[in-house]
Amino acid sequence: MRHLSKNGSTPKKVGYTPRTVAILRRNSLELSSKGRNFSHYEGKPVEFAYEVLGIPYLTPDVIAILHSVRDNKVTNVQASHGIGKSHVSGSVLIPYWVFAVQGLCITTAPTERQVKQILWSEARKSYGLNKYKFGGRSGELFIKLNEDARAFGFTSRSTDSNGFQGIHKDKLLLIEDEACGISPEIDEGADSCLVGSNNRMLRIGNPLADGTPFAQACKRSHIRIPAWTHPNVAWAYREESDGIHRIKPELQEYLFDDQGKVLDRENWGKTARATMKEYLARVGAFEIKGAISVEWIENARIKYGEGSAFWESRVEARFPLDSGQSIIPRRYFLMARVKFDQLTPSEWSEKLKRHKPRYGLDVGDGGDDHALSRWQGSVLWSVRSQPTLGDELDTGRAAAMVNADIKQHGSGTVGVDNVGVGAGALDIIKRERVYARGIRWGLAAKDKERFANLKAEQFWEVREALEKRELAIAPLGDYEEELMEDWANTFYEETAKGQIKIEDKAKTKQRLGRSPNCGDAAIYGYHASPPINPLLLT
Repeated sequence: MRHLSKNGSTPKKVGYTPRTVAILRRNSLELSSKGRNFSHYEGKPVEFAYEVLGIPYLTPDVIAILHSVRDNKVTNVQASHGIGKSHVSGSVLIPYWVFAVQGLCITTAPTERQVKQILWSEARKSYGLNKYKFGGRSGELFIKLNEDARAFGFTSRSTDSNGFQGIHKDKLLLIEDEACGISPEIDEGADSCLVGSNNRMLRIGNPLADGTPFAQACKRSHIRIPAWTHPNVAWAYREESDGIHRIKPELQEYLFDDQGKVLDRENWGKTARATMKEYLARVGAFEIKGAISVEWIENARIKYGEGSAFWESRVEARFPLDSGQSIIPRRYFLMARVKFDQLTPSEWSEKLKRHKPRYGLDVGDGGDDHALSRWQGSVLWSVRSQPTLGDELDTGRAAAMVNADIKQHGSGTVGVDNVGVGAGALDIIKRERVYARGIRWGLAAKDKERFANLKAEQFWEVREALEKRELAIAPLGDYEEELMEDWANTFYEETAKGQIKIEDKAKTKQRLGRSPNCGDAAIYGYHASPPINPLLLT
């Protein structure tokens, strides 16, 4: 275990000292139903973690968070993927606030899964391991010692700040987990509770999108935790002259195979394993199972690319900047994801059962993939893509994607790009007696004064509906990041006549490194059955 130096800074060494063993033993004696009084640990969150919770190791970044929550009214943490965000909030801060500070702790997150299965899973586990010494009682989303010393969690409704209504306590800690998905209303409601000198607030999450309340708060002050500071990976990387961290040259042959693919942990060369072991011993750290890894970072580098929005937010822990020219900024996409998560999928299905599906097909030309979207009412349920082969059967394969989805999800209307190879797929779909509509984005817009063509008008309608929070986006799995980036990297321009125009696709493809197939398919699907009035669909 790493213990604090006299000034409370970084831990010194691994291994329980005799003093800590004695303290742990004393704190673990048979207790009354009320448990021990740990109020003397107030102001000592790190010592509480070591000596009461028995946590053997905390990273320097976690220690910095604990000290900041102790010392500052507001703490904002921009964190990379896999560095222990939920661990510090759920396993340490919640029990510390209830049993040491003996105050009220309230947690929220955008989705039920984030609250129940992630943050409060950590809290329940931590309490369960120590309940015989803590006393009190717990449930799925609460821990209670008494009326003053307790914690509970709830899922934030995107536009409902009532969860924080009238909450004013002397010792109050508010935790916003996955803070980038918290709406302005919820964030303002939480902030309004911070009236006392002993009130604290922690916002923590991946910095996914600029322009959010989390991003605005982080501009005022923040702790940034990039991947490179974590002991699991710090030993393997060095920052190069372009500001990008890459595997140290002397370790590359032990971490990559002959094709340049990163090796699994068990296949590392002896030199890599020895280097990691020596580093951990030198800094007094442990390898933390389940946390960020070299394999994860290198696979992200290949899949998304250095400097991509995914890389910036989940590896570098920096907010990817939304360009003012983005037709659909990332924050609009994230708001729609949060909106969907306010209900269960079955509740959405019941709500939208009177609406038929709408499908959108973007047909690839041999170099680009086919892509298909499915909407129902105001909800985008899915997008997916399929590689093309460049032969005469590609249009038939595109049509088959539509037919397969119709068989699974029901008949509806289909919007297909009616240019080039898209016309062939449209013909095949219509021969199946499916109501399909060809969409030509080069045609004139209905509002010719405002838009240069139909493409700009249709994209802008989706943008405005998202901005007004009239649309919801279901979890899209592997395609979620792709769709968000397709839209965010599709830029609009203003013509000499003052009309809105979508840039040439070649510029978008150059920016993305691929064609925005899923992004286009989602727009086709939204407009498959005009006219669309989102207010009637929600």
